[in-house]
Amino acid sequence: MRGIMGFMKITMVKKILLDGSPCAKCLQAEKLLKKRGGWERIDEFVPAREGEPESAGMKLGAEYGIETAPFFLVHPSEGEPRVYTRVLDFIRNELEAGGGGVPGGGESEGAGFDFRDAGRLENMEPREILAEAQGCFGRDLALAFSGAEDAALIDMAWRNGLPFTVFCIDTGRLHPETYGFIDTVRERYDTVIEIFTPSPLLLEPFVREKGMNSFYRDGHAECCGIRKVEPLGRALEGRRAWAAGLRRDQSPVTRGNMAVVEEDGAHLTPEGRPLVKINPVLNWSSERIWRYIRENDVPFNPLHDAGYKSIGCAPCTRPARPGEHERMARWWWEDSTHRECGLHVSGGGKRSRG
Repeated sequence: MRGIMGFMKITMVKKILLDGSPCAKCLQAEKLLKKRGGWERIDEFVPAREGEPESAGMKLGAEYGIETAPFFLVHPSEGEPRVYTRVLDFIRNELEAGGGGVPGGGESEGAGFDFRDAGRLENMEPREILAEAQGCFGRDLALAFSGAEDAALIDMAWRNGLPFTVFCIDTGRLHPETYGFIDTVRERYDTVIEIFTPSPLLLEPFVREKGMNSFYRDGHAECCGIRKVEPLGRALEGRRAWAAGLRRDQSPVTRGNMAVVEEDGAHLTPEGRPLVKINPVLNWSSERIWRYIRENDVPFNPLHDAGYKSIGCAPCTRPARPGEHERMARWWWEDSTHRECGLHVSGGGKRSRG
């Protein structure tokens, strides 16, 4: 009993799999505790052995109504133990804030992973960044899925063994190969991909007035606003954080000043706070992304093998020409260096132009 910060003992319950190895989530929690200087503050480790309901950890889980691991029990000198099922809540409320926190996060959930944390995260590996976000937000973290970078993020999140959700925006104008790619990823990672489509109340009058391909005449902004930006708003309702596979070298003009973690003022949490926007692969190059995809057998859109580098809607995407930057094959008829659809915002909540 150390008496640190007024409590007697800290117990960490770790799950042990049938083959005797620790679960991936427990290993990630251990790594995070060591990085934050909290590993030495744990007084005892209690195993919850898979398939053994009489093991000490399983009994503690049953006593406190907890079915996941790891979890933490903070035994104060007086009163009932405080229980944490999220490692970042435990670190923030007990090790960093001096104890006395309320289990489960409540109003502070996600507060330990905000846009001001970008400096610390800038040099971390994308999978580590995702693991911290998953540990902090759980299923309130949504991964935006459309392209190769996003599939790599799903693979990393899946390998972390921590909760997350995935959404995809179906504009109604995607390539057939893209729809097949979506199903391949869904089946490969055995995950639900929530599909969001344009609102008929906006799309139908737009098409009736301007036709199917008005963007060739007056630019893509209005069409993208209806087919992409509005559905994104619905996809992010009720979330606290989201992540996307943006890279700085995709567009130095519009993405060069983005941060690994940003405040997304264009979208709000249920409490009215800006969402946390996470860009784990922001510092990776296209070559680094594709090396990860090849090394880990990550699914990718077959259009990439047909010369497509950046893939969006079918009418607005063509194969890249030799030596051409990947974004130049998007909305190629427009004389613009701001080749964005409006889905992503720069720091502070200002939308990228396009």
